[in-house]
Formats: sequence, C-alpha cells, structure tokens
Amino acid sequence: MIRIKHILLATAVVSSLGLFAQHNEEVTIEGTYRPKINKVDKILMKAEMPEHTFEMPSTEVGVLDIEHRFPLELEKLSAMPFNVKGSLQETPTKNFLMAGMGTRLSPVFFYKHNSMLTKTLGLGVGIKHYSSWLDIKDYAPSGFMNNAFDISLFSKQSDKLQFKGNVYYKNDVVHYYGVRKSEWMGTEAALEKATPRQAYNTIGMHFESSSTTTRLREISEEAAVDYHYMYSGFGNTEHFFGLNFRTTYSNNWWGGKNNPQTVGLDFGFTGDVFKSVNTTVSPGSRMALFYMKPFIEMKDDYYRLHLGFALDTKGSALNGDSRITMHPDLRGSLYVLDKTVEFYAGLNGGRHVNTYSEVVGKNPFVGDALDLLLTNVKLGFEGGVRTNIMNTLDMHLGVRYRHTDNDPFYTVLGQMIDNQWVNNTFTLFYDETKVVSLLADARWLAVDRLTVDAGFTYNNYRMELLDQPLYRPATEGRLKVNYDFDDNLAIYSSFLYQGGRYARLDSPLLTTPSFKLKPVLDLGIGADYKVKDELTVFGKVDNLLHQKYQLFANYPVTGIQLFAGVKMRF
Repeated sequence: MIRIKHILLATAVVSSLGLFAQHNEEVTIEGTYRPKINKVDKILMKAEMPEHTFEMPSTEVGVLDIEHRFPLELEKLSAMPFNVKGSLQETPTKNFLMAGMGTRLSPVFFYKHNSMLTKTLGLGVGIKHYSSWLDIKDYAPSGFMNNAFDISLFSKQSDKLQFKGNVYYKNDVVHYYGVRKSEWMGTEAALEKATPRQAYNTIGMHFESSSTTTRLREISEEAAVDYHYMYSGFGNTEHFFGLNFRTTYSNNWWGGKNNPQTVGLDFGFTGDVFKSVNTTVSPGSRMALFYMKPFIEMKDDYYRLHLGFALDTKGSALNGDSRITMHPDLRGSLYVLDKTVEFYAGLNGGRHVNTYSEVVGKNPFVGDALDLLLTNVKLGFEGGVRTNIMNTLDMHLGVRYRHTDNDPFYTVLGQMIDNQWVNNTFTLFYDETKVVSLLADARWLAVDRLTVDAGFTYNNYRMELLDQPLYRPATEGRLKVNYDFDDNLAIYSSFLYQGGRYARLDSPLLTTPSFKLKPVLDLGIGADYKVKDELTVFGKVDNLLHQKYQLFANYPVTGIQLFAGVKMRF
C-alpha cells in the first residue's frame, strides 16, 4: 500500500487588513476548516472614513468553504446587526485558543494572542494547524495538512497617523492521485512518480498606514505595501510586490456644509516574477503593471457620485507591450423613501496580474507548467437596487456584466505514464469572455433569536474558443440559519449549492467534448455551548448529506465529517 498525503491549502491566519483590497491567497478545495471568532454579520453603510482597529481573525468550523468564489459580496443598505448567539461578536481577549478533533483523526488547533505593548502599539501573534492523520480513500489514499504563523503590529488611532502590518508564513501541501487506484494499469512506483506531492511555502508581509485627519481643506493620505515569496514542491518560485497609494482633498466648493466634495488620486504598482522549473513548456513570466485613477466624489442627502477614470500601463521592457489603456471608473447611488431604498449603477474596467499564488489558491492541483498573462476587463457594468424594510429585512437585486480578455480557465494537463493517461495536474487556458450575472440577496432578522441569510446568482457565459465555461457553475446559492436557543446554547446551519460545472479530461481543449460534473450540495449543522464565560464546547457536522461531488474533475471532496472541541478565552 502506498501511503499518500493530501494537504489542503487554507487561508493564512492573518488579521483583517482592509484599506485596500490586498493580494488574497485564500484556498479551498474540499470540506475544510475555516476558523472564525467574529461571526457577526453586520449590515453597514460604506464608511466615510476607514476605521483602523485590530480585528481578531475568524475561527469558525464551517461547511465546505467554497464561499470565497460565491459572487454575492454585496454592500448592504442598513446598519442592522444580527445579535443572536450564533453570530454574536466576541469581546477580544488577550488569548484565544481553539482545539478540536475531526473524523479521520483530523486535529484542529488555533491560537491567537492580542495585547498592547504600549498605550498606542499593539501586538498580535497567530498559530494554526489542521491536518488528517488517516487516509481519505475516495479515489487513491490521501491525507492533508496546513500550517500557518503570523505576527502583527498595529497602532491605535492617533492625531496624525495610524498603521498596521504583519508578516506571515504558510506551509501547505496537497497530494492526490486524481485517478482511481483500481483503474491504474501501471506500477505503483510509476503512479507515485506521475503524481508528485504538490507543496507550497509562502512567506510574506503587508503594511498599511493612513493619516487620521477628518478636517476639510487638509490633504489625507493612505498607503499599503504587500510582498510575498512563494516556493512550490515542483521548484516553481514567485516574487510578488504591490504598492497602493491614495491622496484626497475635501472642501465645500458648493452645496451644504455637511456634504463636501472630494478630489483624489489612486495610483500604484503591481510586480510579479514567476519562474517555472519546466522551462521547456513554460519559461515563466515577469509582469509589471502601473495604474493611476483620478476621481472626484460628491454627495448629498439623496445621492452619492464617484466620477473618475483609470489608466494603466505594462512595463515597456516586459514582452514588448507598453500600451496605456483607459477605462471608466464611475459609480453612483440614488436614495429614495427616506434612504430605505437605494438605486445604484457603475462602469469600470482595467487590467489584472494573474499571479502564481492566486492560481494555486483557487486550484492547488495545478502542474509545474503555467503561462501567466495579464487579464483585461474591457468593460464592466453593475447596477441594482437595495432596500431595507422595518430594519429587520435587507434585500438586494443586481445585475453584472463583464467583457474580459485573457480570462483564465482551469483545464487538465494530463500525462502519459506506462501508456496510461493520468489526470493529475491542471493548467490554464485563456479565452475572451462575456458574462452576464443576475444576483439576489436577502438577510432577515426573523425574531430576536433567529436570523436567516440567503443568496442566489445566475451566470450566463459566452466564450470565443471554449464550448463551455470550465469549472464555473451557472447557478449558485446559499442559505444560513442561526438560532440562539438560550443564553448558553447556539445552533447554526449552512446549505451551499452550485450547479454542475463543466470539465475536460485532456490538454487539447478542442478535440474532446466537455462533460458536466454533479452539482454541489453541502449541508452543515453545528452548535456552541458555553460552559462558562471562558470556555465553550463546539460540535460541527460538515457535508451531512455525504455528497461526494467534485470541484475539479477526478478530485472528489471528503464526505461527511464531524468536528468537536473547545474554545477558550483568557
């Protein structure tokens, strides 16, 4: 018997850093563990000024964590918090410890320390481990593990400047055959050689700062810097660097005293150097993208407007392409019925650097040969309506349109070993796409102890070359219910749905037809019981229906799983 380990990539335990949309490397493949301490889902208006407070990371044992690809990330209209115990925001403490065990002897360990070094300087330290000690025998035997460590510093709000930043390290490995062992006709040694362990080590940092002035006729600045180095088990490497800067100036050139106008400029740089060990197929890439977004913002009691445009250019020495592209950066909202209804619309676009860490973050089963290109959203549109009824029900209906060049899709690269085709590693195929999405979202505070959160989206794809949108389902839905049974017991459940996605099993994309995988149906239930203020016992069942669906062809997810453990605050 071959002992094979399958290690699941997961989100690094880093604090929420939100001035800018930073490089996100959250990874999800199968029934994963996603910790959460601040489960509160507040429905908030977009803040006028960013708030800079240290946030404890999330520590919830959740159902299959495919939500990071769920497009219903919508701003809500009202400021209604859901304060049932199942979504109650915990009071930050100096130390938080979570330890548990799942089926297949899957240990879960999470620790976070948060303290003030001085009156204005804070420290955060986080450690995370999740693994499987027993084989998962869906196809060939497999196991998984991920480790993460981070340390962060943050400042309390001061008269002039505030900052926060962190450094982190992640070690993630995934080992999975992608073929039924009973169907393998070659030797075990050949199979092991054809399906090498895929490991990823990442070390990175993020730093951001901003001035705290809120006075008119004063210049305000915000800045963020990101860097990471990634090394894969294949030998691929990546250096990523990102710089974002914003400067604004506000004044009452017209209108009321409480509704000033703001002029500003966003500009920055994204650089990525990717080196592939398989130079005969993929020599790697060097990409540098500069952008600049001037804008003016204005508001009144019944409207908000953001008027601007975006310019970006690729480094002239890289692949000989130094064109400057221009895209709209327009959005606005109209409020009616005493701000209980909002109509919004916007136009946008721009180029995006496809990084190696982003690619393996969405699918760690990729191979060693990848071509990374710039993706260009030629035109994007969004519009819709949000409404709040009696401060207990938020609803949203929206439409999205994207026309994208070099849109990356995952497809199987495959290998011939001992005259046997092995579907183990994926590569990228780029196509020009036009996508129309219809979205619906609702959040309801049914009673004081019960909340319901639901969402649905429908996507219609049109591609130039592909016959089907590979691994992108047309329909997606979610339903979450939290119930506070009493002061000590909270019960919660989640249901996730994704329609059948299309897949291919060979590299020549246009020679064989695509086929459809079974839909994603994942139901999870759980409960927290507070023994005392410092100690909570939790239990969670993931994939209660025991559905062995596939997010990627020949990689079935884990079936039903049970987690149990304790949470401690001290």
